[in-house]
Order: sequence, then C-alpha cells, then structure tokens
Amino acid sequence: MNERLVIVLLQFGTALVVLLLSLVAWRRRASGKAAIFLALCLSSVTVYAFGYGMELLSNSLAMAMFWVRIQHWGIQLIAPTWLLFALSVTGFDKKIKPWLIVLLGIIPLYLLATSQTLGWLNLAHLNPRMETGGAFPIFSYDRNMWNYIAIGYYSFCLGISTILFTIFSMRTARSSRKQAIVYLLGSIPPWIGLFLYNLQIFETNIDFTPVMLGLSGLFFVYGFTQLNILDVIPLARDIVFEKMGTATMILDREDRLVDFNPAMQEIFPALSQKMIGTSAYEIFTSDPSLLDLIREDFNDRTELKFTVGDNVFFYRVNKSIICNRLDELLGQVIIFYEFTKEKELMERLEWIAARDGLTGIYNRQHFDEIARKEIARQKRYGGNLSMIMVDLDHFKKINDTYGHAAGDLVLKTVAMTFSKMIRQSDDLARFGGEEFVILLPETSVEAATALAERLRKALNTQFVEYEGKVLSIHASFGISGVSEKKEVTLDKLYRSADRALYQSKSLGGNAISAVLPNQPV
Repeated sequence: MNERLVIVLLQFGTALVVLLLSLVAWRRRASGKAAIFLALCLSSVTVYAFGYGMELLSNSLAMAMFWVRIQHWGIQLIAPTWLLFALSVTGFDKKIKPWLIVLLGIIPLYLLATSQTLGWLNLAHLNPRMETGGAFPIFSYDRNMWNYIAIGYYSFCLGISTILFTIFSMRTARSSRKQAIVYLLGSIPPWIGLFLYNLQIFETNIDFTPVMLGLSGLFFVYGFTQLNILDVIPLARDIVFEKMGTATMILDREDRLVDFNPAMQEIFPALSQKMIGTSAYEIFTSDPSLLDLIREDFNDRTELKFTVGDNVFFYRVNKSIICNRLDELLGQVIIFYEFTKEKELMERLEWIAARDGLTGIYNRQHFDEIARKEIARQKRYGGNLSMIMVDLDHFKKINDTYGHAAGDLVLKTVAMTFSKMIRQSDDLARFGGEEFVILLPETSVEAATALAERLRKALNTQFVEYEGKVLSIHASFGISGVSEKKEVTLDKLYRSADRALYQSKSLGGNAISAVLPNQPV
C-alpha cells in the first residue's frame, strides 16, 4: 500500500469517525447548547477531512481546486464553533450572545467568500499549482496576508478555549478533575496539527489538522458519554442559571456537587466553587434532613428550616432525578422554594384554629387532640396523667347583673391566672362557657389536687374591677387521673373529672374533689 493511499484512507477514516461523533453529539442536543456547538464543529471537521482526502486523490489542478473550495465550507466553521463549545461547557454560556456569534463569524465568512474565488480571482490562494516533486501530486499555493490572518484567528479561538479548559481544570475539586482534564487533553491535538502544517516540518507537507481535530472529538464525546460532562454540566447551567430564580444545586450520580446558583449561597454561605466535586455528605453534615432527601433513589420532597443571622427561613425542598434517554441515572436537581411567609401564615392560622377567641388559651377541639396523644403516650410508656376540670361559681349571676362584658373580663382573668401558675408542659383550655380544663402529664392525682388548691386560693384573692364595681371570683374543681398501672380513655377521664366537679358543686362550690376513672361515685 503506497503512501498516498495510506494518507487518503486516514483522512476518510477520520471523516467517517468524526461524522459518527457529530451525530452522537447532535442526539444529546437536549442537554444544552454545548452539544449543538460540538455537533456543528465536528460536522465541519467531517467536511474538512473528506474534502482534504479527495484533494489528495486529485491528479489535476482543476479537481484539486474544486475540493479545496469544498473544504473551506467546513474549515471556516471549526474555530468559532470550537470556542462557543468551550464557553458553554466551562460555565460561560451566559456570555454567548447574538452579537458575539456575529462577531466571531465576520472573519470566517470573509475567508469563506475569498476561498470560493480559487480558480478565478484567487484572493485567498495566490499562484495555485500542483507540486509534482514528491511521491504524488499535491496542491500548493503562495500565502498572502489573509492566510496569516486565518492562522491567527484559528490560533486565537483555540488559545482562548485552551485557557478556559485550563482554568476549569484548576478550579474543579479533585474528585471531578478527571472530567476537567478531558477538556484540556482534547484541546492539545489541534495545536499539534497547526504546528506540523504551518512550520512545514515534513518534506511532504501533508495537513494532519483534520486527524488531530478528529482526535479531539474522540476526547470530548468520551467525556460526555462516559463521564457525563455534556449531560450534567450544561444541563445544570441551563436549569440553574437560565430558567430558575430559586436556590438550586446539581449533584452527579455519586452525590457530588456539580453546580449551584448564587441563591444557594444565601442559604449556605460557606458554599464555594472549590467545593465543586465534593460529596454532599461532606458539605451538608449539619443538615441531616437534606442528606436523607439526597439518599432517596426517587423524586421526593421535604421541608427544612434554616437560620441565617437573626432571621429564620423555611424552604420546601424538591428533588428531581436526572436520567438520559436510556433511563440511566446521571444525577439529581435539588431545588429550594422559600415559603417563610406562607409558613408563618399557616402557623398563625393553626394557632387561631387551636385557640379560644376570647381568652387566647386552647379551645376544646385542640385540647382533645392533645389529650388523646398524651393518653396514647401514657398507655405505651406508663406514668401518671391527671386532669382538672374547673367551673366558675355563680358565673350566670355576674352576666345577669353586670352584663356579658363583665363576664368576659372574668373569663380572661381566670385564663391569665391559670396560665401563669401551670407548668409549660401542662395544657389549659376553655372547655365551654365558664368551664376550664387542665391536662397534667406525669402528674399524680395527689399533685394535681395540690395544684388545684393553689389555683382555688389564687382565684379567691383575685378581684376584677368593672365600671367601678369589684367582682370576686370563685370556682369548683373536679380532679381525675390515672396511674402507671391503669389505662384510661379520654371519655372516661372526662366523665370521672365531671363527677368530681359535681361533688364539689354539691358541697356549695369553691371546693375540690377527686374521682378516679374506675372509682364508683
């Protein structure tokens, strides 16, 4: 096999491989703009490599010039699409504006236009000819200013891309550095092709640039198919920085941090670019609820509370799994929706729903919920549980004599007095009308009786002033409870406390009685 055939087959092989790579990149275009730019770049390399192979097969000047003109339809697109690809995958996709694309296209469009004058005005190829001194005829020409501008433009785009890849590899965490190095390695082959051709190192000046570009294509396609570079990072950029104003972070399949937006730093001020590639389990060690969400292998949500300075914020945290078209796991998107105002409003509404509108203490409905939970806890773990039922003596007389406003003031005074004297673990509610009820966890009937006596005496010394009148307050107390050896229902507890209260009333009021749930009257 002669030298000419080997080189031509190398070019055709490169064209075929790069064409397949461009199709792979194009199929991943849903991942973001980087895939589109890479597909365009590789398609241009395909035209370049195939056209150059056909040029090398040409034995006539006319045929060679035809294929040179065809090549330039690919050559002139390579540099700008290469740079746009580099900007996309290294986090500068926001810099890609229409004006930038137009600016990058000015020189390539001019060079394409002048290249098409080959065989006529020869604006880009002075003195075109076939060199026959080597092993086979090779198209040649004299260079002019625009040829050197073309080399400078190509070198500029390639140089900026290499710098971007280098910065990206330096700022990436160790665990993700393998991904970043793929970019850097992929930018090296075109430099080799550029030097070999333009420095004319070999006697037969064959252009190996298409082959070198094809090798770069292999690096990049390997990167985004095996290391998820194109699948995760551009997708994260599109979602986080272009489509979402909420705090968002992207994790890869190993639960390592891939990207995050500035809003995330408002929640987690310690986050920095140096943490890219670090395991989420190392970053969020103080947030076990968040880590539990990350561990789940399906879409899920939770609510988290964060304190930033003196402010408290509430977030609904949603997790969405990212998969490719083959349903293979790529990573996950964690999104934080702040609902602090809604949370505060819900808590306020819940507070209102649980409170008596007049006295501000619990209402009967909420008290029942608390009591059932305490009874269930006592049934499971044992211990004492007591209840005090209170009924104000002669309250109807106060309403009839002084009016309901006076009665309301008395009820508020009783609620305030009781609230100050019970423990934080005790629960006080307005049972209805002039009745109150107190639930005392971990309290024996004897201790509850002692508390009731203190409450009774406090009321006896409490006076209410209303429109110049001084009103005294007295109440009857009924106590019931259960020890750790007994079980009780809420209904039984109420009924026994009510029987005890009836006994106190039968004694003339301002008295205390106790009846156990299973004790006969």
